[in-house]
Amino acid sequence: MARRYPVIRTRRYWQGAFFFWTLFIGTLFTLWVLAHMRGATPPVNRPPGVEGFLPISALMSLRLWLSGGGVHPVHPAGLAILLGAILMSAVVARSFCSHVCPVGAVSEWLGRLGRRLMGRTWELPRFLDVILRSVKWLLLAFFVWATWVSMSLTQVRHFLDSPYNRVADVKMLLFFAQPSRVTIAVLGVLVVGSVLVRDFWCRYFCPYGALVGVFGLLAPFKITRNPQTCTSCQLCTKVCPARLPVHRLERVRSLECTGCQDCVAVCPVSHCLRLTAYSRFPLRPAHGVLLAVAVYFVVTVGFRVAGHWRGIVPEEEYARRIPEIHSPLYTHVGGMAPVESEPVPPLKGAH
Repeated sequence: MARRYPVIRTRRYWQGAFFFWTLFIGTLFTLWVLAHMRGATPPVNRPPGVEGFLPISALMSLRLWLSGGGVHPVHPAGLAILLGAILMSAVVARSFCSHVCPVGAVSEWLGRLGRRLMGRTWELPRFLDVILRSVKWLLLAFFVWATWVSMSLTQVRHFLDSPYNRVADVKMLLFFAQPSRVTIAVLGVLVVGSVLVRDFWCRYFCPYGALVGVFGLLAPFKITRNPQTCTSCQLCTKVCPARLPVHRLERVRSLECTGCQDCVAVCPVSHCLRLTAYSRFPLRPAHGVLLAVAVYFVVTVGFRVAGHWRGIVPEEEYARRIPEIHSPLYTHVGGMAPVESEPVPPLKGAH
């Protein structure tokens, strides 16, 4: 499809670029952590982009920011990436999942591998599909409850200032670098499931996708079908990764739509399916991709320009904390509150 349809090729180029950039960031971060664990001077600087894998910290930072508390300076890039994902999905419906997310790219690639190996991917029975789709919403509900309901703003500040949060990125790396048998088993199930069932992780288990899907309901730019020119060939429905009945919808308002435009690409009737704002202002397919990615860049670059990208934790503090990362000081109770705390220097700003 990518060879035949330029918009799919353009979207996949961006997917690949973001994936390999994430891989590059992960490599730099690994080298940085390993050097600190040996007590050596890191050969590279800590890349702030790694904070994109700290959604809990980012959700708390978002709550603090919306309450008027400013950008918390410990992991500001995490907040920037979260806002970028939300806002691009609030412009072009849930486009973060199909254009930027590196995990979404891997899930899509595994599905394409499955089609090459078996000639197809499988669809789960409807009752099982509905049950499993609820999992990502339950996970999202838990995280929102844990960070926005069960904790006061004072507790949120305490967590964001805590020793644990200051090295949460290192803890996340070690979680995958030193996985338990359960972690390996779960990852194995997700990989095999993604080969057998298209978008297995994204469709059933990703709370991040559920979050941006909610904001996607607000998006002005959604797929719109012209029923007067539609031939009901159903090609759009067959290629839809969200399994939506696109050939029956005048405007796709589903939480599951990722704005990938695969349906637009395969439609044999010119302008029958288009990415439009409120059934007006149609965009050319490639322009829809560029608009979505541009919103993400505007947000993240804006944070950089404003000085809210690199955190305030100094290298000297990392050099002290990382070698003792397995101390009880850096563990959780109940998933949220640190076991113990230590005095944290007053925050002097977000720059």
